[in-house]
Amino acid sequence: MQTFTPAQQLHVQDIEAVIRARLAPTTSQIVEEALNSTAVAIPRGVLAAIVLAFAQSTTAYSASAVHAAAALELIRAGASMHRRLFTPRPSNDSPASMLHGPTLMLGDYFYALAASEMAEAPQAPIIADFSTCVMHLSEAFLASIPHDGDVSVARSLQHIDDVEGALVSRAIRAGLVCAGLPATHIDVNQLAPAIARIHALTIQIHEATTSPLHSFQRGQLIVPLADALTQHPNDTQRAIDANDEPALVGLLHAQGIITATTALCADARTEALIVLDSIPASDSRAWLMSVCNPDSSPSLS
Repeated sequence: MQTFTPAQQLHVQDIEAVIRARLAPTTSQIVEEALNSTAVAIPRGVLAAIVLAFAQSTTAYSASAVHAAAALELIRAGASMHRRLFTPRPSNDSPASMLHGPTLMLGDYFYALAASEMAEAPQAPIIADFSTCVMHLSEAFLASIPHDGDVSVARSLQHIDDVEGALVSRAIRAGLVCAGLPATHIDVNQLAPAIARIHALTIQIHEATTSPLHSFQRGQLIVPLADALTQHPNDTQRAIDANDEPALVGLLHAQGIITATTALCADARTEALIVLDSIPASDSRAWLMSVCNPDSSPSLS
């Protein structure tokens, strides 16, 4: 999970309180587990932190930032559930399967909660941006199913940009609106995918070294597996079909796949820090810098 300073943690707890107030009093444990899911690889609290870091960067800070942050965290939770509807496990029979039931209901539930929370952050640009975010996430999930000959590192990275990047870009823009800053204040198109890749690849590297087959349960083909399927398709597919996780982990290490993915993550971090260096030194910038250094062993669900 992302580590925050005590002061930052207090702000994130304010948003958690807003989310708790939205949840039904009889909310079950499954809802809590869904909120903590990293099927969308931006850990709980990070989007809220980005919104608040930008929102608090000027004296024009709007109290609606807390509600905007809460709404985006709920959208993240809903997206995490909907991503898990798709299981893109490459096989000779079927490229994907569908899951239903509680997962679908939970995703819809979080999106409905987010819609209610958006009404508390009444700025039109935020409402419009969050609405298109849900649309873009759905389009990205539908386009994520790999087909024969359509597996590549570039495609898996683009999927990160389309999902996690979409959420991070909304967090940045919502924070700018709440701070009264123009959209041109920072290069969102460069910063958002960089932060998204940092978090997604950190989770994927950890997963690739411990339980790479678990990624199929989270509805995505992670970059290390896409790389392995591209460079060593026969050995990789054989390990996947046999559910031979030790063999798959060994292959990812032996063929330099983990090292290559780690380099991609480092490149993303460098790119994000270059953008953040353009911001004057402040507590907000320090907060954003910390977001670019997630823990290396996040929990996976």
